Amino acid sequence: MAEKGDSSAIGAETTSMAEKETPSMTEKEASSATGEETSSMAEERKSSAWNLERVVTTIPEDDATYKIDIMNESKRLLSLLKEMKLNQTVGLGRGDGDRAFLDVQPVILGSGQNWLNDGNLKCAMVDRVLVELLLEKLSSSLPDQNEAAKDLQLLTKAKPSCREAFSKLNDAISRLLSPLSLTKVESNPELQEDLITTVLNILTDDHNKHLVGGHPRAIPLLTESMKYGTDETRRNAIAALVSLSALDLNKFIIGSSGALAPLLEVICVGHPLAIKEAASAICSLCKVYENQDKFTKIGAVKIILQKIKEGILVDELLGVLAVLSTHNDAVEELGDPDTFQYLIDIKRNTASEIARKNCIQILFNVSMLEKPSFGDEKKKSRRVI
Repeated sequence: MAEKGDSSAIGAETTSMAEKETPSMTEKEASSATGEETSSMAEERKSSAWNLERVVTTIPEDDATYKIDIMNESKRLLSLLKEMKLNQTVGLGRGDGDRAFLDVQPVILGSGQNWLNDGNLKCAMVDRVLVELLLEKLSSSLPDQNEAAKDLQLLTKAKPSCREAFSKLNDAISRLLSPLSLTKVESNPELQEDLITTVLNILTDDHNKHLVGGHPRAIPLLTESMKYGTDETRRNAIAALVSLSALDLNKFIIGSSGALAPLLEVICVGHPLAIKEAASAICSLCKVYENQDKFTKIGAVKIILQKIKEGILVDELLGVLAVLSTHNDAVEELGDPDTFQYLIDIKRNTASEIARKNCIQILFNVSMLEKPSFGDEKKKSRRVI
């Protein structure tokens, strides 16, 4: 009886060990089901991404009704991709489950196609749809506006094809600026900052420089954002004006828009980083004599000299004075004996080669323009840059 009991115990132990070593049918089935589900989801994701690519490449330019249908289908597919959390495997999102469409990383389709390849027409079409959908959201509820503005800011920072999309889409600049046009620009600081930053981002595209510069609300909104908003908003608004002023036509537009006095106000009381941007803007704008004349008449020379005496951004502000010193009215102020001697002292004592060169340029212009032998006609000819 004892042996029988031992044998039974050994058998039971062997059976128990075998059970531990061999997965149950339930576990196998669960593992198999999980694998099938994962494979199925991957196939569905790949199919949705491929369908989105196919849909956006069929958007016609001349059939408005059909275009709306295509846009709706694109929106549906993008929503499906978002629901599948494709942002973690394809890169359409930033990984938080709430933000659609964005990542600074390249977006890879199932075929391995890189959506950041600017030479690929399909990539550009997909990005155009993304921008279009986000611009639509800017006319929706405030939470949607905030989300769309943030996404646009990140998209346009990361992807040249998204910046280019603004020159291809109908009324894109108006739609981008619409949330700021309906209320005071500073009523929603975060929204304002994202939209102004988006404007700055898209200005790397020359076509957009023309579009933004010629838009009746763009420069006034940038001017307002120089005065009201976060420090980042103010700096980016000024930087946008610098970028716009690369085009000669925009120099005239900005000069006539009421933006010059606010730029000078930034020099007076702004943060040093903002002052640096404002100095760059003034230097660029003053390549047009009309703007040089306006800045001189609103007291630019006196204000800039005061900031230099305070030791603030001396190199940059001397550069502004060097540009202004070709204007006759500025020469009269800079030719004041005390001011002239002050500039000589800077030239002699500064350790900065930039400051020294700018002082030499100012002193030279003042000396030349004040010489009676030059006569009125020669003085006048110096005004044209």
